[in-house]
Amino acid sequence: MLNKVSVIGAGAVGSTLAFHLFSRLPLREIAIVDIATGLAKGVSLDIEDTRAFFDSSTQITGADDFCAIANSDIVVVTAGITRKEGMSRQDLLKINAKIAKDVSAHIKKHAAQAIVIVVTNPLDLITYIFARETGFERNRVFGMGSSLDSARLLNILHQETKISTSALEAFVFGLHSNDMIVSSERMHAKGEAINKFLNKEEIKKVQARTALRGGEIISFLKNKSASFAPSFSIFRLISTIYEDKNEIIPVCALLKGEYGLNDLCVGVPCFINRKGIERIIEIELKEEEKEKLKKAVELIKEINNV
Repeated sequence: MLNKVSVIGAGAVGSTLAFHLFSRLPLREIAIVDIATGLAKGVSLDIEDTRAFFDSSTQITGADDFCAIANSDIVVVTAGITRKEGMSRQDLLKINAKIAKDVSAHIKKHAAQAIVIVVTNPLDLITYIFARETGFERNRVFGMGSSLDSARLLNILHQETKISTSALEAFVFGLHSNDMIVSSERMHAKGEAINKFLNKEEIKKVQARTALRGGEIISFLKNKSASFAPSFSIFRLISTIYEDKNEIIPVCALLKGEYGLNDLCVGVPCFINRKGIERIIEIELKEEEKEKLKKAVELIKEINNV
């Protein structure tokens, strides 16, 4: 039984996620932790005041002490700075890697049996750091990454085709960056190939917009980043675990030989259930997809420099 979910980081993504959890899942407890004094407490009180609207009996607490995550079934990590316009991935990595190492130690100490869902960017790299630093089984440490990218792809396909997203099938995998794999072969509408509905130029437009969507949002928000879609992507993962659904969702997982890659984290389709990742699904790749996925090997060099 899933009883307690903790959210580390009370910024826009963390607080929105906590609200989704409080209003939609009958959890026993939600804990929000943020090192900024009073921030998590204020967020928790604000969310708590919606109790009458949802008739919720969930206990929600906010704290600046990591002891609050004790006995968590799931810990979601949103802590870290967000990418600002013009900031390089390496700059972001140097800052957030230090935070990831510190948070990993707290999770090992207080929630050693938890499933860890990583949201902090650069996601593939930070997920690897959490997997390495916690030493948890790989089914219990994964990143949101490609599940968000896939949701963005479905939205953009809907905009271009006017087809309901319920009739569309598409997913993104690989890196959670501009180098993500957005293959037209993975896009269908009720089983029909997407090229029945879009021409080559339109498909290229969809691929480009999906890969650059995060940056597009940041260009408008400036010193902020996306929060609504990321928070609901995490909520979907948690609800899938809660209901033991065995859904196939692309997430950033630690590979150990799958796709010919080893000891790195990258987005791939996985069975998700109460165990976290039940298993990694190896799909047959086109040559172009294989080449793009090999770029993930370069991640190790970046990690070794922090």
